[in-house]
Amino acid sequence: MIKRKTRKENMFIISLGIVVLILCGALVWIKISSNTTSYFEKKDIPKIEIPKPVSASSCLLFTGTTFWGRRTNTASRNSELGVEYPFAKLNTLKREKYQAWIGNLECPITENDHTEYEEETLLIFNCHTDYLNEVAKYFTAFSLGTNHADNWEEEGIKKTKENLDSVGIQYFGHYRYDNDTENCSIVVIPVKVELENGQTVEHSIPLGLCSAHGVFGVPTASALDNIAHYAKILPTIVMPHMGVEYESQADELRTNLFRKMIDLGADMVLADHPHWIQNSESYNGHLIVYSMGNFMFDQQAVETNRSAAIDVTANIDKNTDFDAWEDLSNICLEKKGDCLEDIIAKDLPRLDIKWENYDFVATIDTDYQTRLADEAERTRINERLNWPTTLSGLNSN
Repeated sequence: MIKRKTRKENMFIISLGIVVLILCGALVWIKISSNTTSYFEKKDIPKIEIPKPVSASSCLLFTGTTFWGRRTNTASRNSELGVEYPFAKLNTLKREKYQAWIGNLECPITENDHTEYEEETLLIFNCHTDYLNEVAKYFTAFSLGTNHADNWEEEGIKKTKENLDSVGIQYFGHYRYDNDTENCSIVVIPVKVELENGQTVEHSIPLGLCSAHGVFGVPTASALDNIAHYAKILPTIVMPHMGVEYESQADELRTNLFRKMIDLGADMVLADHPHWIQNSESYNGHLIVYSMGNFMFDQQAVETNRSAAIDVTANIDKNTDFDAWEDLSNICLEKKGDCLEDIIAKDLPRLDIKWENYDFVATIDTDYQTRLADEAERTRINERLNWPTTLSGLNSN
């Protein structure tokens, strides 16, 4: 007959088992703790190595006066291409080469119909919203610091910003020359980062972009101070909209003013408004173009139908904290460029950018379509810009 264990014996066996388990666990813990090498490091677990950047760059194109209203609009409406018409030959400029295009917008963007008023007589411009999807294929950002941006007054400015927002085009600048605080903003540009494993990833960084509208006056001291303020925080480019119209050389007022902008910290000054290409120069190693001319406009005569779009590469220090700047870029996009205080609060080292590979793209607008100019036209533009002399000063910096 099998003798059954008593309740007391069962409890003893269970207690003994628990004690044994505790002792075994303690021995394992002592073994792990007493070893100078981590227990987990002994296991053959591969570490994830994040490839480091070896280079980072962004190729940018800056364009002069841009406008698809008035006679350009009429030609488009009469064409089978419709709203695609003014942009149909921009593929000759190889948009895929660039991370961003930034231009000067010479009109409000509203649904107002130009046939309802005497546009030619009154010089009240409008660029219709129908064209926006085509525009967004090319342009990253526009300056609104131009003398026609307010042709439909405050409501037109509001609509212009809403319409640009709707297709993801950024904007900066102010249409009044005496505005003290809104002439500068942040524009986010894509950056191509090459990694040591041969892969390429895309990041974004913010740049300072400033307007300087001075057709009927000159920027105030406060507006100039704002340029200096932005330049202390970020690499900053000024795109003035001023100068004597239909002249081939800048006057003394603009020469002194644009040089002062460089002295205040601007990386370069790229202007428009005169409707002609004007001279350029290297001032203390920084590029000044006094007028890039008409990039897309309905003036079809010689001089007014050509432009020098500025092609330049931003080479960013490979040791940049791209993730941190990416986060700030997203904030800037959410806040529509009003994010300088967020950048200051982050307290990152100022972005280290070297501007290199300076060139100009010669364009011509015939039959209300902008395209790459031929070599003969490029030669004439090269002479107008005095480009070889300018380039030698830039390359020596």
